[in-house]
Amino acid sequence: AEAKDSEIVKGPGIAALPPIEPLADTIEGPVLLVLGDDVSTDTIMPSGARVMPFRSNVQEISNFCFDQMDGTYVERAKATRAAGGHVIVAGRNYGQGSSREHAVLAPRYLGLMAVIAKDFARIHRVNLINAGVMALTFAEVADYDLIESGDPVRMTGVLADVGKTDGLSVRIGARDIPVRLELTPRQADILTAGGLINWLAAKAE
Repeated sequence: AEAKDSEIVKGPGIAALPPIEPLADTIEGPVLLVLGDDVSTDTIMPSGARVMPFRSNVQEISNFCFDQMDGTYVERAKATRAAGGHVIVAGRNYGQGSSREHAVLAPRYLGLMAVIAKDFARIHRVNLINAGVMALTFAEVADYDLIESGDPVRMTGVLADVGKTDGLSVRIGARDIPVRLELTPRQADILTAGGLINWLAAKAE
């Protein structure tokens, strides 16, 4: 009871985690990036002296997302946030490297709703789910070559699809692209809730 009344003093490099909304039943937004193979978490969220002072401030550290690959990503992503977010498309082994949670939390704060990849690095895929981001894989790898940056994406009936492995598709441009969403029942609940923190908070209540 005393702890609840205590004031926590935070420096400018520390901020509360931004809230994540539960998964929407319809997701619409553009493909903002089409990336190749072996994109590392260090490429998604760089480290170093200019970035790490903001390690405890997701809102501020998000300004460095993908800046070594595409300096326009952050502003374009922010523009999609209020309109429903955006999607990233990638090749094989997306998110390889360190288990850096910021490489998920920061893009999610910028409006990332789904990543569609040929396949994922194992830990990064789990981190995406824990941050409320759909980690989809191509059912047909060749479909990757049909997608371009700026293509509109529409997913409907999302909540009913969570928990299914096959029979899913994403409308990208004028095509329905078959995808897979491999989740355990627990992961399906976490994704639907909008991430692990939301899921745990609901269980605590």
